Amino acid sequence: MKRFVLILLLLSPVIAGLAQQPARVVMHLQSSDTLVHRSIVNQISNLKKEIPDAEIAVVCHGPGMDFMLNTKSTYINRLDKMKLSNVSFIGCEFTMKQRNLTKGDLVPYAKTVPYALVDIVKKQQDNWIYVKLGF
Repeated sequence: MKRFVLILLLLSPVIAGLAQQPARVVMHLQSSDTLVHRSIVNQISNLKKEIPDAEIAVVCHGPGMDFMLNTKSTYINRLDKMKLSNVSFIGCEFTMKQRNLTKGDLVPYAKTVPYALVDIVKKQQDNWIYVKLGF
């Protein structure tokens, strides 16, 4: 009996590590197509319905930065109004510099990173699930 308890104690960190963590999904957006933007609302909404504790990061660069612009924020604002937990919107500072955009040009709840693709790679290295958005 003592051996059994000892084995359980030794294996408990392993067993705890095997417990499933919430899904973490990085969605890669590089399209300015408003049909793609509209579909993002449905995709994120459906994902959160089925996996409510999922963490979602929408990472935008290139033409995909349009999704986060104040002047073109129809679809991202729909998502914000849903008040979904653990959903973040991340823009590329490199793209912003190339397009002469400032953080003031983005919706106020947007975050930025120096390089979007580097952020995506780091997330994948940290076991995030990768989803390419667009048609």
